[in-house]
Amino acid sequence: MRIEVVDVNGLRNTIEDITEFSFSQSVQAPCDALAVHFKSEIILDEIVKVYAFENDEAFFYGFCDNQRTKRNKNGYEIYFYARSSACLLVDNEAKPFTYNCPGSNQLFYSFAKPFGFKNALPNIASAEKYAVWKGVSCYGAINQFVSLCTGQNVYVTPDNTLKLYEISDDIKSFNKYEILEMVQVINRSEPISEICYKKSSDTDYNVHAKGKISEDLQINRVGYLNLSSLSRWQREFTILQRLKKSYEDYKQVEIKISGYVSEPLLQRFLFETDGIVFEDYVMTDKRYQYDEKGEITKLTLRKMIDVKEVVYVD
Repeated sequence: MRIEVVDVNGLRNTIEDITEFSFSQSVQAPCDALAVHFKSEIILDEIVKVYAFENDEAFFYGFCDNQRTKRNKNGYEIYFYARSSACLLVDNEAKPFTYNCPGSNQLFYSFAKPFGFKNALPNIASAEKYAVWKGVSCYGAINQFVSLCTGQNVYVTPDNTLKLYEISDDIKSFNKYEILEMVQVINRSEPISEICYKKSSDTDYNVHAKGKISEDLQINRVGYLNLSSLSRWQREFTILQRLKKSYEDYKQVEIKISGYVSEPLLQRFLFETDGIVFEDYVMTDKRYQYDEKGEITKLTLRKMIDVKEVVYVD
């Protein structure tokens, strides 16, 4: 693994004598995060950009948020924390505007192209209006539209390209990894059995979105939403996504593995332990750590749940 930094004067350095290293990413977080502790005989100037490579392939490119330098008799102990380049989209506010029949390409050119990003998003279009409200970030303006249409989030690659998270077609095994610890989690506090909502301000909550799987799981949790301010297409996607997302954390497995796990987020896995088969779990969070104790990767995998949603009107 190789870490390189570029300072405020444009000088590029390779970081040596790393004592601690942490890299984390999640499908729910727009920015990957990188934290590094290292020793140095000389002080480094203010760090601006950070690059990280594994086998000469970049897995991180971003900007330094925080830098700390401690001087002692042995030289300098330096720490920095950086977020991936998606932070440019997260930290900058989008100009409020209501778009008439927009598409993902139009939103990209409005909110990401000015920062130098490249576009590899699917060409998604809407036949209705889409409003970007005051206070929404450039990332949020793009991601909310794409997520409403697809159910997945937008992410930024280390080469500054916007892409859409996609669940893998193949299912892999954990057999090649050394599993140090595994925790099975069942969370029944969030799944929703039914959402009742109104389409306009002068109607009752007479439209229902129900997850039929709740009957098998004996979950009874009903919510009410007033979506009269949203356009028709936003109402439908908002309701169904809220219903599906309430089951995302229902069944999880947290795994600690020796070494580095190279598989990307949303890779599907199948594994068995103590006669229990964990079938079709998808990796949503990854945190790789290195220190004097060695290399460890902590993963969170979520069970793929078919909510069996139905929508009906009283």
